Amino acid sequence: MEFNQSISLQNFAKNAKNKNKEKFAKLISITSGKGGVGKSNFILNLGIAMSIRGKKVLLIDADMNLSNIDILLGVYPKYTLTNLMDDLIEVEDLLLDGPKGLKILPASSGNLEVLTNSKRYQRALIQAYNDLRKKFDYILIDTGAGISDYSVDFVVNSDKVIIITTPEPTAITDAYAMIKILFYRISHPDINLVINMVQTEEEGKNIFNKVNLIVQHFLNKKVNYLGNIMFDHYLQEAVKEQVPILVKRPRSKSSASIHNVAMMILKGDKKE
Repeated sequence: MEFNQSISLQNFAKNAKNKNKEKFAKLISITSGKGGVGKSNFILNLGIAMSIRGKKVLLIDADMNLSNIDILLGVYPKYTLTNLMDDLIEVEDLLLDGPKGLKILPASSGNLEVLTNSKRYQRALIQAYNDLRKKFDYILIDTGAGISDYSVDFVVNSDKVIIITTPEPTAITDAYAMIKILFYRISHPDINLVINMVQTEEEGKNIFNKVNLIVQHFLNKKVNYLGNIMFDHYLQEAVKEQVPILVKRPRSKSSASIHNVAMMILKGDKKE
């Protein structure tokens, strides 16, 4: 029988939310309408911020064949999901140790086998979810940029969705396009917006208010505001040196912003 990724992910999410069963990790997808908005860097540092607060966090790089997380850390994994496709290793052998106790499941990068066997790769990724979801408090998924069936399927089956954008008009437009698709695909979505690379707190709030107003007017829905990430030159410096900003410059403006987003997420989950 042909493998159906959407059905497999739906079954995974359904089991994860079953309150009568063993507790599973909360699944959070971080996505964007376009590339170049700092998504992978944000999710890496968000995972670190949550780990610092005592949570067991797994970061999964789900961009099918364009791995970014390991590059941001300057590490070179011995194994990737392509090895799991052939049942050559156990899923635990894939995990990388990140800063502050964060665990990372790296994606493949530039592998022709992945491009020609995408369904097997997707099946291996879902297998990894199923094997690891009992061992963590949170699983953060770094989706591929843009709106594709592959990335949307992961996003719509998450407990929480974070869309990251920047003040650039094209990024805002693409973020709205992603929001529209998610509301169409998800019955009761928890969609949250983070504005990256803002110059001031007011700029971030103004952009969110404009996006939310459009969402309310055209979709009769609303999105939540998780906060913004301040722009500072230390962030670019940290990326070049392949050291997370929370490690290199823990007291920088952008680090403080990311900590605030992490606290918003954890505070919200306590109320549930």
